[in-house]
Order: sequence, then structure tokens, then C-alpha cells
Amino acid sequence: MSARTRVSPRERLGQLVLHWEETARYNVRDSYPYLSALGEILFHADLRFYEYIQFQNEGEFATRLMRWLENVTGDREKQGLFRLLMHLTFIDQRQMRSLCREAYKRVVAPWITRDWSSPAEFLDEDYELHVRSQLSQYLLCSITESFNWDDFLQVNDLLGLRKPRVLSEDPRRISSALPKNFQSVKGLIVFEDFVGTGHQALGVLAQLRANTPNHLSILFTPLIILQGGLEMLNSAQEISDLTIEPIMVIPRDSCIQATCQQGEPQDFPYIRAVVTSTAQRVCRELHKQDDPPQDAFGYGGSGSLLVTKHNTPNNTLPLIHHRAPEWSPLFRRLHHSEDSLR
Repeated sequence: MSARTRVSPRERLGQLVLHWEETARYNVRDSYPYLSALGEILFHADLRFYEYIQFQNEGEFATRLMRWLENVTGDREKQGLFRLLMHLTFIDQRQMRSLCREAYKRVVAPWITRDWSSPAEFLDEDYELHVRSQLSQYLLCSITESFNWDDFLQVNDLLGLRKPRVLSEDPRRISSALPKNFQSVKGLIVFEDFVGTGHQALGVLAQLRANTPNHLSILFTPLIILQGGLEMLNSAQEISDLTIEPIMVIPRDSCIQATCQQGEPQDFPYIRAVVTSTAQRVCRELHKQDDPPQDAFGYGGSGSLLVTKHNTPNNTLPLIHHRAPEWSPLFRRLHHSEDSLR
């Protein structure tokens, strides 16, 4: 085929979706707006999805999307994958920076000024300077290196603070990441970009409490957390003087579970069927260095549909992010030993 007649991935997508739309005219049970959905998906591809930084050499979004749909053969399975995209939560750079700004303005600043009692302190023309001075007395931490400190400090114009510390998910390394004494520390503020089930976060916070003086209060602020993870953390009573204030909570009904849930979106049965039918292929090990998913519905069966510009959490459906010998992902995940709190 000559270069002049070669069909681009976007054209192939258009032809495929047009076929579905025309076929749906003769099926009263299929009223899905395939063409308009494709237009919206490609709009977001041009506007935001291109920011995904992992494995960019695997092609632009339309190319990856076409390969992703071709993982399966039948139209019904392809349509299940396609419908998933309209439920995807993609966090781009602008949104991530907005979450960092919100974390400081809505959570951190009120928390460190919670002992202020005079209205004059909040109305003072040097309020921001006073808040920054107060913040300098707190130890800033993140649990993993995936939290972008540069974004957080830049977007909030924070200068002259203690150098933030990365704690680690390994309990044995937490004590070495902390200062030897806490005489000039008023409290600890801990961030993380994403928390999934909450189990790992709870273990880290418990170790942090065990390695810090009990009179120091701790604020834990995940930028993004699954509802199940937040409920698990809130139900834990063993950590004293801990405040948990996330910025964005992904509700449970935005995640797809292995079994049908009451009130779930009408597209989820189609998606669940594809997840189940492709599970063995998707979860196969790619090579010896691979960390293949153990659950086709994501770590802990979370069923998340979240992707951030930096990476895809392993709580997200593996068919979105895991490359296997017979599976080409849409947003391929770069695995780290410490990249997010599952």
C-alpha cells in the first residue's frame, strides 16, 4: 500500500466506530453514541492524554487505542473496551498542580493555624507570611518519591522551608529518614499523590507514629485516594493524633468490581465481561523483571479507572496498563518498587 493510500489510526478508528453506529441502527438495545464518544475521546487525546509520560515511544494515543481495541476480535468485546474510556479519570498536569494548590490552601494552611483564635490574625495583611512562618516549624514528608515536591512548592510559592523527606514504604527505613531529634519540630505533614486500598499507607503511618514523639500531631494528605482506602484509614484507631484530609476521593461507584454492584453505570456489565474474558492474557508475565498483576480488577480488586499523567496505579484495571505477551495496553504502567500506595 502506498503512503498516499495508507489509512491512519484515526481514520481506522473512525471507520470502526461508524460501522458500530450503523449496525446499532438495527439493534434497538444498542443506543450508544459511538461517533460522538469517539470525538470526545480524541478531543481529550489532543488536549490532555498526550501528556502521559510513560513509554511515549509506543505511539500517540490514537495508535495505542487502535492496538488496544485489536487485542480482542469480536465487536462486542471491542465495544466493551471502548465504553470504558468514557468512565476513565485522567489527571493531567494542570489538574495535578491544582490538587497541590488545593492541598495547601484548603487543608495545610487551616490545619497549621487551627490554634489561632483572633480574627485579626486571619485578616492581617501579612497573613500569608505568617502562615509560611508557621509551616516552617513542621516536618514535610512524602511516603514515596512519586509525590512531586517541585510542583507543590512552586505552585504555592513556598520558599525557605525544611527540605522535604521521603519516608519509604519499607518500615525498616522510616526511622533513618527522620531527624535524630524533634526539638524544633511542631508536627508532621505527610503527602502522597495516590492511595488505593489504604493498607500500605496505614502501615507506614503506624511506623511513623512509632518513631516520633507522641506529642507531635500528624496530618496525612493524599492528593487522590479511593473511597475504600479512605474508609479503611478512617476506621483505624491505633494511631494517635492523626488527621487524614485527602483532596480528591474517587467514589466506589466509579470503580468496577468483580461482581455487579447496585446502581453501577449501565456500561459496567459490558466492561466487566471483557475484564473477565481477557484476564488470563492480561495478567501473564511479560518477562522476568515484570511484576504481573494478581487480580484482573487491579490490586486488591480495587477496579479503579484512574490514570495520571505520571503513571497508572496498579489499583487500576490491568487491561488498561499491563503489557503482556498477548496484550497491548493503552496507558502502559512503569512499575517501581515504590511508586504509589496501593
